[in-house]
Amino acid sequence: MNVQSKQTDNTVKIEEMKKKIKNIVVKGLVFVLSFAFGMFLAKATKAQDVNALLWKIEGNGLEAPSYLYGTIHAICQEDYFMKESVKEALDNTGQIVLELDMDDPQFMAKMQKNILNAGMKNISPEFNEEDKALVNEFLKANFGADLTQLGIVKPFGLVAMVVQKTIQCSEMASYEQEFIKVAAEKEVELIGLETVEFQTSLFDNEPMEVQIKMLVDGIKDFEEGQEEFKKMVDYYKAEDLEGMQMLVADSPQFAGFEDILLTNRNKDWIPKIGDIVKDQSSFIAVGALHLPGENGVISLLKKAGYSITAAD
Repeated sequence: MNVQSKQTDNTVKIEEMKKKIKNIVVKGLVFVLSFAFGMFLAKATKAQDVNALLWKIEGNGLEAPSYLYGTIHAICQEDYFMKESVKEALDNTGQIVLELDMDDPQFMAKMQKNILNAGMKNISPEFNEEDKALVNEFLKANFGADLTQLGIVKPFGLVAMVVQKTIQCSEMASYEQEFIKVAAEKEVELIGLETVEFQTSLFDNEPMEVQIKMLVDGIKDFEEGQEEFKKMVDYYKAEDLEGMQMLVADSPQFAGFEDILLTNRNKDWIPKIGDIVKDQSSFIAVGALHLPGENGVISLLKKAGYSITAAD
């Protein structure tokens, strides 16, 4: 084989590896991009007096009601449920709103592009030897590749991969995928409150050592995370927003990031939701932990002048 052929062969192998890496991470991120962080971040403030995931938005000049629904971004098929009230709300609204526009034909391409470090930089040298060994062992055992290959992925994406593995299911289900299917069947518009570029950049301004610590702590607390997720699902099935909130209030892994991951995003959504529901009756589905609390979407919509009542 001549030099040119070897170079061509090496280039092909590198591109195949990049594609493999992207696909591994995207599978984790599509289900848990928001939930990976939201499940650890709710503050221990009192939620709602009513246990409900579905809420009706009325008043403030609206001609027709809209609905707000709290999802869990990853759940086992045997735990998945959808009440008739949710189906009726979907039938009675003219468009569906998710955190991301997941039926965008470019969604996966955007995700693959934006989960990688700038310039494909590998962050492996940023780890001390002890933490690198821990992370490499976990990644190799669960994904068949270590930081030598996966180090080009943002720590945000690697954390999402760790969270993905805490969810032990024979078969996964997704509320977002169901809503995408409903939008297609009804031939209604599906829009996103945020962009892929925004969600994948949430931690870009944080020091690398802080981002790495989040990843390392997630792996060290992996077994605890598995148990926490099981409890979270129990609260979700009970539609207990306050229970979900209290469960994760003491988790130290993402302490200090509430504003970045919940509060600021919730506040940013309110004027967007206002424009959306004014335009037409809408079904809005976001992670359930965005709903409760003083700075939750329910409270913020009330402060904005809307009437919000449980619709279950």
